[in-house]
Amino acid sequence: MTELLTVDDLTVEFTRGGAAVRPVRGVSLTVAPGEIVGVVGETGCGKTLTGLSVLGLLPPGARASGSVRLDGREIIGAPPSVLRDLRGRQVAMVFQNPGTAFDPVRTIGAQFDRVIRAHRGGSRGRAREHAERLLRDVELADTGRVLRAYPHQLSGGMLQRAMIALALSCDPRLIIADEATSALDVTVAQQVRRLLLRLQSERGFGVLFVTHNLAEAYDLCDRVYVLYAGQVAETGPTAEVFDAPAHPYTRALLDALPRADRAGTTLTALPGTVPSSVLAVTGCVFANRCPRAEETCEHSPPPPAAVTASRTAACHFADTGGPA
Repeated sequence: MTELLTVDDLTVEFTRGGAAVRPVRGVSLTVAPGEIVGVVGETGCGKTLTGLSVLGLLPPGARASGSVRLDGREIIGAPPSVLRDLRGRQVAMVFQNPGTAFDPVRTIGAQFDRVIRAHRGGSRGRAREHAERLLRDVELADTGRVLRAYPHQLSGGMLQRAMIALALSCDPRLIIADEATSALDVTVAQQVRRLLLRLQSERGFGVLFVTHNLAEAYDLCDRVYVLYAGQVAETGPTAEVFDAPAHPYTRALLDALPRADRAGTTLTALPGTVPSSVLAVTGCVFANRCPRAEETCEHSPPPPAAVTASRTAACHFADTGGPA
């Protein structure tokens, strides 16, 4: 199957205090049409910057290298005219906090009108009809009230549904969902996940699903990439990775989750934090937090190794399923 999105050796670099910082380093991933692919990891692991790189929306001062291809078209280094054509029509983003993603001084209807007419043309009346269809498709019934409302007049769940509808307004082939449910309560977050899954099944678009919530990724994603310190630690089919993690970082994340069979016991915490700068690290970037690090881990960076035909892990012990 031809890949919809191909990210190859993506590196994002900033200059901070006169020193180079690379929060994303050599990330490679793919998303096929109709596939939901998760990108998981702790805060500071480069998940959001990876998603923003696909849209060419990196913050000022950031420089991307490597390759990001959407339907074969290169994003990195593309001129603004190409990026404008791709955004909305080919790829759209659902942001973490819809309350800040919408313009607070314009009605929801005005913002739908602007996006739809910019990309699809047509009259204001046609744009409104299309907006109403989209809102009904995301299970918002009172479309007239929603379109007349300002963002602060809608609940978080309604705003996120409206954001998904707006992302779908130009029939993109790829949706990037960046922590799309983390600002919602548990019940509403589950409803939004089910909505996204239904829409993806009906429309066939691919999804790059960025989340720190492993249970959410397990529930929704076909495959998963586990990022640590800007690198892919482990990747493979979601159920395989989470049921039998090959990288000690993946295992540590899963051990920290509450489980029904361990009720009343103290949760296992992963000591330390994600390093803010890893350019001086000569070996494995996880070595200083790994309970089974050996001397080779301190001095030799582990390349991605095949665990099975469909899985890889960047660990010197990946061929044994990770350190026990």
